[in-house]
Amino acid sequence: MQRPYRLSCHCGSVRFEVDAELAGLTECNCSTCRRSGFLHWKVPATAVALVGEKQRLSTYVWRGLNEGHHFCPTCGIAVMRAGYPGDRVSVNARCIEHIDVFTLEIRREDGRNDMPPGPLP
Repeated sequence: MQRPYRLSCHCGSVRFEVDAELAGLTECNCSTCRRSGFLHWKVPATAVALVGEKQRLSTYVWRGLNEGHHFCPTCGIAVMRAGYPGDRVSVNARCIEHIDVFTLEIRREDGRNDMPPGPLP
């Protein structure tokens, strides 16, 4: 696949492109990732562009006001997470259109034990 990569939620209401190298994918076992299956692809926020009309996103905020887990309010698919240092976001690589995630190199991160403790949901 060539850049930019097109991503979308399941119902197609949220669509965007990412113009970045498809590398550094991370699977995490923290309390939210293990439940949602989010596959982290951390990119500069400037590499992300909305495709089509601006759509409404729902946001789940857990630890702080500057972060959020953004998902489609229609189909519930998590598409992006914000609040990373260096003006970076994490997009869900499982949302990349026309790609088999089983063909990608993915490393595991032990977020369950490595993340600072916070209030449990």
